[in-house]
Amino acid sequence: MENFVLLYHFDKQEKQQQFEQSLKKEFPKHREDHSNGLKYFGFSEKAEPGAVDKVSTILTTMGMGREGFYGLNDFVALYFTRDKEPDVVKRQLLIGTKEMVDPGAEDNTNDAHRSSIKRLLEYNYQQA
Repeated sequence: MENFVLLYHFDKQEKQQQFEQSLKKEFPKHREDHSNGLKYFGFSEKAEPGAVDKVSTILTTMGMGREGFYGLNDFVALYFTRDKEPDVVKRQLLIGTKEMVDPGAEDNTNDAHRSSIKRLLEYNYQQA
């Protein structure tokens, strides 16, 4: 199993609640972190394509996603590492743009933002 972290924001509170409820149902063994208004959701999945597919399915069910409409400030970013480079954190945007994610992450110091992600990437979700 590999660990993943979602960083997300939705302008509409009901969309955010719907997304969070769906995540918790899909990934019952998870951990959440909140820092400077940013929400992080950590979980494990067999591989990156499976994690992307499950989160994309949740977004599509909500009427969002690459093919659907999402708000001007809505974003979902998936963070992960690869076995070959465990210290290099990669990011894949599922909805939104780089400009949407980076300003929010910059409100947190880079160290605090990275620490939140690394902490959730290193957590043992099988024991959660």
